[in-house]
Amino acid sequence: MKSEIRILCAAALACASLAVQAQSDTGAGAVPAHPWHFGVLVGDVQDHGKGNPVAQVSFGYDIDRSFGVEALANISLLIMREGVLAKDDTIYDSAVGARALASLPLGEDWKLTGGLGVVRFQDEVSDGARNQVRQKTSPLVSVSAMYRKSHRWTFGAEVASFTSAHALSVGLRGELHF
Repeated sequence: MKSEIRILCAAALACASLAVQAQSDTGAGAVPAHPWHFGVLVGDVQDHGKGNPVAQVSFGYDIDRSFGVEALANISLLIMREGVLAKDDTIYDSAVGARALASLPLGEDWKLTGGLGVVRFQDEVSDGARNQVRQKTSPLVSVSAMYRKSHRWTFGAEVASFTSAHALSVGLRGELHF
């Protein structure tokens, strides 16, 4: 299941990148009126088969209607953890990184966006006696479907995979454009 979602995310990113060339010239390359955005995502992350509630904040810049860049922090909402995990169990902590975005407008209000980037991923793993923090760098592949409610607000859903960490984040996302 995880590999199929990763393949779907990579395919969506590739299609969005290639489809930019096929768009009509009616403002496809125009700079948006509000190019900066602040995003919030609330959802779940699956790390080695265990789910955790997460929140993600992001700050980005839309270069034009089709391309942008974004910095993000994805953080577990399980602040209080009791006891030691079972031996070799893992639990997600956080991921911080950046990604490039390619968008495919689907009409005036909808767009499909693929993201490709890198994150610094952190989780805890148990050796049986105590939990140890483990950090690694991981590629990030994401896809989102977004609805533009107004010039300032965008809402939608996002699926992101921290590929080398074997973690999958799914959530509802909102953005404020300024």
